[in-house]
Amino acid sequence: MLFLISVSAYCQEKKGIWFELDGVYWEKALKQTQSIAPEKARFGGGRFFAGIPLGKSWSLGLMGSHHSYYEPQETGYTNRSIYGPPAEDGNSYSIVGIARDPVLVGLQNELVGFGLFLQKSITLGERTSVNFNLFSMRERGANAKLEFYPDYSYLFWWPCLNCLSIVPGPFLIPVEETNWRTGLDVSFSYALNNWVDVGLRANFLEFRKQIIQKEPMISNHMGQPNQFSVLGDIYAGDYFYFGSAVPREGIRISLTFKPF
Repeated sequence: MLFLISVSAYCQEKKGIWFELDGVYWEKALKQTQSIAPEKARFGGGRFFAGIPLGKSWSLGLMGSHHSYYEPQETGYTNRSIYGPPAEDGNSYSIVGIARDPVLVGLQNELVGFGLFLQKSITLGERTSVNFNLFSMRERGANAKLEFYPDYSYLFWWPCLNCLSIVPGPFLIPVEETNWRTGLDVSFSYALNNWVDVGLRANFLEFRKQIIQKEPMISNHMGQPNQFSVLGDIYAGDYFYFGSAVPREGIRISLTFKPF
């Protein structure tokens, strides 16, 4: 209780606790050569900040995030047997070769994260300022899915008028995703009045560790491994990224509230 009273008194002396919301949403059409393929990449979500002033231009606080995305992955490949003419008994076919077919792959997920941030604010004018946020956070999404779009163009050579109605896709493989992120946000703010600022925010520089965990191998009704579950093993594991997150997340619009 004494700690809360002390923090409250300190915040009132230093302009008080402030809150900020930012958000972004974008879609981008994907150019594909296959008839059955993912159509759009997308990213959307928002973040929440609650900061306590530390001196005149510094703040420390908590942050939370919620966002969803669909992101194309590197093209995968599966092997398809090529059969020769039927045997003399007419009941079997010999394999004369193996074809390597491309598979378009996408990853979709919805992530929730929490973390800490330290902000430095630099006043430019009477109403404008530039803010630098050093942050660290953890995100997790347990409902991620890898989508696999096989290339069915080889079916077009078959005289089947109903093939387009029976071709399945995409094939979905469940995975889990965890992100550890540390980076630097840069924002430009304009004060509408004494207690509301509007601004633009960008993730200028970031280190991100992405962990993709795949479910155990899925088998078909005959007990054979599902080829897309096997292919999904290639996309599981740890990935590391360093650089600007603007190409992936875009520019965010922010609102800052200073009620105290």
